[in-house]
Amino acid sequence: MAGPGNSGGILSPGMLEGLNREQKAAVEHFGSPLLLLAGAGSGKTKVLTHKIGYLITEKGFRPHRILAITFTKKAAREMAGRVEMMLNVAPRSISTFHSFCVRVLREDIGALDRTFDRKFIIYDQSDSKNRLKDIVKRFNLDVREADEAQKTISKAKQAYRGDVVQHIASLPFPHDRYAEVAQAYERDLERSNALDYDDLLHYTTHLFASRPAVLEKWQSRYDFLMVDEFQDTNDIQYFLVKLISDRNRNNVFVVGDPFQTIYTWRGAVPENILKFGRDFNAEEMRLEKNYRSTRKILDVANIVIGKADRMWADKILTLHTDREEEGEVEYRSAPDHDAENRRMAEKIVELSSVCSYSDIAVLIRLSFLSRGLESTFMRYGIPYEIVRGLAFYERAEVKDLLCYLRLMANTRDGAAFTRVINTPSRGIGKKGLAAITENFRTDWMQALGDTRLSRKQRTGADRLMEMVSRHADAVEEKPYTVLMSVIRELDYLVYLEDEYGDDHEDRRENVSELCNVLLAVEREGRPFSEFMEDSLLASDQDRISGEESVKIMTIHAAKGLEWPVVFLPALEEGIFPSERSVMNRAALEEERRLFYVACTRAKERLYLSSADYRMKFGRTSRMLQSRYVGEIRRCYSRK
Repeated sequence: MAGPGNSGGILSPGMLEGLNREQKAAVEHFGSPLLLLAGAGSGKTKVLTHKIGYLITEKGFRPHRILAITFTKKAAREMAGRVEMMLNVAPRSISTFHSFCVRVLREDIGALDRTFDRKFIIYDQSDSKNRLKDIVKRFNLDVREADEAQKTISKAKQAYRGDVVQHIASLPFPHDRYAEVAQAYERDLERSNALDYDDLLHYTTHLFASRPAVLEKWQSRYDFLMVDEFQDTNDIQYFLVKLISDRNRNNVFVVGDPFQTIYTWRGAVPENILKFGRDFNAEEMRLEKNYRSTRKILDVANIVIGKADRMWADKILTLHTDREEEGEVEYRSAPDHDAENRRMAEKIVELSSVCSYSDIAVLIRLSFLSRGLESTFMRYGIPYEIVRGLAFYERAEVKDLLCYLRLMANTRDGAAFTRVINTPSRGIGKKGLAAITENFRTDWMQALGDTRLSRKQRTGADRLMEMVSRHADAVEEKPYTVLMSVIRELDYLVYLEDEYGDDHEDRRENVSELCNVLLAVEREGRPFSEFMEDSLLASDQDRISGEESVKIMTIHAAKGLEWPVVFLPALEEGIFPSERSVMNRAALEEERRLFYVACTRAKERLYLSSADYRMKFGRTSRMLQSRYVGEIRRCYSRK
């Protein structure tokens, strides 16, 4: 049977080469929906890329008509790179959920019949939170409630239960209190021509569900749909998959593993795997042969996940390998956390004679553990990189300058205007900003021009308006050129020295790095708006450098990655599993899955450890060994 756009194809001899029997069956499956349960390290990316190649060469599908969706830009780039290497064709339809939604909205947001236009900007978490802080104060609520309001609004958008404000109003106390806050927040976003991260999915799904012509247009563009990491989909993503695939229900292929679901705290619904099987009447296949880890590591993983909730009993994958080497799993208990960190450092120094530092990762359950690791690694001269924390684009000086460029690109951007109006100081305080906000009609330059200000304030305001107007036409294509002008006109480097004192040199270096980044963007001919989208939609994994260093990161950030050597410290009750999970069965199940994911990041050596005592709130506390250590007792050597 030939696919759309071709009468058939000739199967490339290498398209199925190197696949095992189960992988080959998944690649060749055609004509009905397929759910592929793929264990850790079982070669699912290879199956996905070879499936794309198979559809193109054997079934006659055109490359751009195969939509493949995954969860991180890193995974999307890897998949696209493999397909291009295999077929010498650059695929255009491999993306994350959010990138796909941006593409839809850039083209069709006008169909929402709102005041948004295609040049909308995307607010990051801090932009959203700052707007909500202003709003909760307006409603005489404690500013600390902005966090809870943000969570409530986010969950309401992810749930996709019709109108967001009405849905929040229907929630039980205290969440229903945020309905008015949500309404004001939505008005603020629309006035700023801005969408937050959740809006990308929410509005795309709303478009598809309520505008049949828009849905039909996007359905007609794709003949086959693939979704990776299906266990991490939430309610709205599942609904979006159903909408996109409704025209070609038989041409849907999803890959997932319910035992690698570690994101329920941000809305992931592992039961979507069960729903897909029912709703699509999908055939099920499995990948259980592991190509990553040695046998001892797999023994640990199988024992831990074998004790998972019985509701998933028929979905448990038993990982196995043909590798001859057994590998190494070692557990050490230390008297205290300092001794634990020293032993890790000593082992890493020892290993550095047989492997590179970049072959080693330390995976932590809670981010506070990184502080002790940092100081210990510095003492031992171990190069390290912490993959978390304040991302480059979230640093104050970087955000200041980017907000100037954002305002030039979109004078309705409220978050950008609020940030730059008094940075550096123009003498416009809270009252002045409130007056400007009151005068907002079409955009912030209009509001600034129409507001009565003192002579000093007016001088600063007029200079800002003139600067924004002068650079507005150039910023999209010449962001570096505009940035350099802004830095000079604001005397921004002098401002950093005056404002931050001893810290200003580090901040100058960050400004220098931003200049380097935007110079590359300008030379590549990339639009500024595209650069901002890429920066916002990047995950922690996209920030990992290629430097020769030990990587320290949370287990959540390590999902999908692998290293020859993995250290897993602080295996203590209250840390792993976490304290908040111990009294909650569902949360405890997720901790078990998280431990499984952590262990299966290791290829050859897995070093587990715990401390008998740890400092908490300035006091020494006795720690209990994690239950997982006891469960896998027969799998490790103890030193």
